[in-house]
Amino acid sequence: MRTAVTARSTKMGILASRVTGATLLGLVLLTIVVPRFTAIPYDRLGAIGSFVGLLVLALVVGRRGVTLSDALARRLALPVAAGCTAVAAFVGYASYYVTTWDSKLIQNVVTQPRDAITPAQVAYLSRYPNNDVLLALARQARRLGDALGIGYGTAFLLIQVVFFAIALLGVYRLTVLLADRVAGLLAMVLLTALVGLSPWMAVPYTDIPSMWTTVWAVYCFVRSHRSGRPAAAVGWAAGGGVTLALGYALKVTPVAVLVAGALWFVALAVAGSVRGSRRRSGLQLVGIVLGLVSAQLVSGPVVTTLAEPPRTTPGVAASSWHYVASGLRTQVGPNGNLVFGGYDRPVNSATFGRPTDVQTKISQRFIRDDLQRRGVGGVLLFEVNKLDFTWGDGMFWAYGEGTDLSRRPVHDGRPFELVQSWNSPDGQLLGARVALTQGLWWLVLTLVGVGWLRGRVTAESLLLLASLVGVAAFTLLFQGRSRYLITYLPLVVVAATWWWRDLWSERGGLVGPRGRAAGSRSAEHPPRG
Repeated sequence: MRTAVTARSTKMGILASRVTGATLLGLVLLTIVVPRFTAIPYDRLGAIGSFVGLLVLALVVGRRGVTLSDALARRLALPVAAGCTAVAAFVGYASYYVTTWDSKLIQNVVTQPRDAITPAQVAYLSRYPNNDVLLALARQARRLGDALGIGYGTAFLLIQVVFFAIALLGVYRLTVLLADRVAGLLAMVLLTALVGLSPWMAVPYTDIPSMWTTVWAVYCFVRSHRSGRPAAAVGWAAGGGVTLALGYALKVTPVAVLVAGALWFVALAVAGSVRGSRRRSGLQLVGIVLGLVSAQLVSGPVVTTLAEPPRTTPGVAASSWHYVASGLRTQVGPNGNLVFGGYDRPVNSATFGRPTDVQTKISQRFIRDDLQRRGVGGVLLFEVNKLDFTWGDGMFWAYGEGTDLSRRPVHDGRPFELVQSWNSPDGQLLGARVALTQGLWWLVLTLVGVGWLRGRVTAESLLLLASLVGVAAFTLLFQGRSRYLITYLPLVVVAATWWWRDLWSERGGLVGPRGRAAGSRSAEHPPRG
């Protein structure tokens, strides 16, 4: 009976993997054929050309193979990570501009005298009380800037660079765990191309600081699954819980990994063939809960002390239904483009400042009206467009918030002009840069889709799949835009690099360390119960 359960679970995993892979490849095709442009429209022919060129390059490199010893790959890890971090820091500094939305409000709060806080700022912090961690980071940036004699933006950039480096390390460690060191090096370079070169490095907000939490949480869960000692398994699971608690405090989206991880351990208990698997998975779930609770108990008072939040109005925090209502509506973007499920002014105006239970009723009325107006077919079409809009943007909504598209870089001078020429709104090379990045993003999604379509299921691949499907569902249900994917880009990069290596290891290319075929590490660690 137990063998039958395991076989049935494996078949279900293969089916889920292939369905997800086919869906993702269909999404790539949809975004190519019917693009839903975001803040920066791109040249379609240029983007398609870059995609085809990069795809051919990936095929050629994969067929010819890359031979690199384990010792050399290990020695290269630190220099590559340091180089990627340095590039991200320089791009962030050269691209820095003064934002015009929530991040600017937080900057004003921490850089003005405490007795100068305005009623509008109090109302904002009352509506979004989850800003304490961001306030804590912002106040440390201000103090760091005062101590070093640098501006707030530069000081916050230093903090962002630290978080980016931590995310790089997590990408490397997880990729090595799933594939090999060569894949780990490639993953770091790929993450730098998508995020380290992005204008988001210059924005003092939660997107970059939260990015490390998803990859390190998955790393902890994988280590917990592979651990042979119960105490270590529980400890690693607790580490994942702590990491996700910190990520959730910064940004809500890491909750998708929390749900995916919990369901994953339950599924392993059901499908496992090892005696005591249910007890082990139960202890791992307890470890996650302990990690969440302990992180909240310890970090809560520390964050409050560092954030020094002003006195706010209780009972007026934004209802979760407010985000569902906004997520079902269309708005007009900065270029006159149609935005699917972003920040909605009518919903916000109708609910702002009201008690949370009143906000819920108003939001539910908006939801009912939109559902009745569209009907089942209209809602499905809207969600397809929203998926296209969210996952089809290789720039991840850069310059899309507020009036950022009209802002110009702060730093002048020859060392920074080259970066600004391809990374600023009025840069002469911005169009080519966006088209190239769009092609790269399509390539990354294609690699992930092909990997899952092949149905090479391992426990770890299903954890990655559940995490990414989870954030896709999150962005479909709630208010969202493509910058919400930044927190998950490390996992996307790991999946793309892992599957690319795994594909060519079967065909004799891309031989990994010590002559071992890349991707065979998964076979060395079959799923446990």
